[in-house]
Amino acid sequence: MSIKLDKSLYKWVVLLACLFVYSTSHLVRWNYSSVTKYLMEDLHIGKPELGVMGAAFFYAYAAVQIPWGLAADKLGARYVIPLATGILGFFLAGFAFSGTYTEALVWRALMGVVSASGYVSINSVLSKWFPLRQRGLAMSIFSGVGGASGEVMSFLLIPVIALFMERGILGQTGWKASTIVMGCVVVLIGIMAAVLLRSDPTTMGLPSVQKAEDIKPDIDYREAAKEATKNPVLWLLSGVLSCYIVACRLGPAWLPLYATEFYIQTKGMPKETAIVAGGVMATLYVLGRCLGSPVVGQVSDMLLKKYAVPRFSIVTVMMVLIVVIFGLFTLPIPSPYVLGLLAFAAGTVFNSFPILNAATAELLSVKTAGYCTAVINTVGQVSGALSLTASGYMAVRYSVKGGAFYTEFLGIWYLGIIAGAIGIVLAGMVIRRESKMLKLRNITGKATA
Repeated sequence: MSIKLDKSLYKWVVLLACLFVYSTSHLVRWNYSSVTKYLMEDLHIGKPELGVMGAAFFYAYAAVQIPWGLAADKLGARYVIPLATGILGFFLAGFAFSGTYTEALVWRALMGVVSASGYVSINSVLSKWFPLRQRGLAMSIFSGVGGASGEVMSFLLIPVIALFMERGILGQTGWKASTIVMGCVVVLIGIMAAVLLRSDPTTMGLPSVQKAEDIKPDIDYREAAKEATKNPVLWLLSGVLSCYIVACRLGPAWLPLYATEFYIQTKGMPKETAIVAGGVMATLYVLGRCLGSPVVGQVSDMLLKKYAVPRFSIVTVMMVLIVVIFGLFTLPIPSPYVLGLLAFAAGTVFNSFPILNAATAELLSVKTAGYCTAVINTVGQVSGALSLTASGYMAVRYSVKGGAFYTEFLGIWYLGIIAGAIGIVLAGMVIRRESKMLKLRNITGKATA
């Protein structure tokens, strides 16, 4: 009995491993944003080039979502994730040796290719380990806490460690040396994942979550993937995630620079101090993600289980809040305390998308969770990359000449407002479909016991 109980708790070990793996994805996707002041000077670039550099990662990230999703479903996340994570660490260290803008773009794209394995593979493995009544919480923990951990390493640790890297590593100093250190950390996490991960509970003699939940548990994988592809819900979910991803790309990409300029122009801080202060402000965004996202997931699970409230009712509310938050960023910020509160709220709201991931397995299929998540995420990542590419140009286009510092970012926040407004419409279209599916699945039955 005790052995069986211990095995049943192993899903939390799997979740912990996934949390650490996902932190590496967020570390590499934003490793440049906390040191943008240095990059702009070292590589002689401006905001438009900076936007393209950020997007280079996400174009590559989007292009390989489906192959990684299929690999996770068919081969098992235990084999896919550790290898890709180890390679990712070496690519991050390689970015530190970039001497030109072109080299930086190439390293960013390479990191995007291997980093793409994490998100879809984790969604696949957690959908197989966690039942409906716990899935929202599990998805929110790995995304909220895992993503937040990676962003802390990027926004705060990279610039702070850089201050103590006068002697350097492998001939590199400052931000480059601290990036190499973070690359070593990523490799160690890949080794840890190889030891702890298991692809499916059945490999440990536990019952299959997929067979308990799927309406057609014995359907052939290829046929299940075809049915999912033809389902309009898949494409509506893709649209909603796109709106989320736009917010998630614009916030972390530009908030550190926005906060840095805030401190330089309103508080008269020197550049080095302002960069660290901007990283602290971005860390409040991360805390919002870390603390707030799991709460949203837990509330979603509770309302679904007790009252059959569709997860997309909450998603719709989050989309409304995205519009409000981006609207507030277009206004003057009176104090660092207000900016910190706004950053924390943005971290919570922008990163509430894991409940959409939970709904994907429930509305479509646990068996094809990796594939479905990959399709949805491909569309979302392309949208996010396009918005990040456009954001630098939008900043220049809508900047007010001679205006306050915040007017330099108006075009960026306008993109977020538009995305949130579209998301409100699309999420509303999913609510009715989800309500019907919940009745069909009988959520108070065995699948959620």
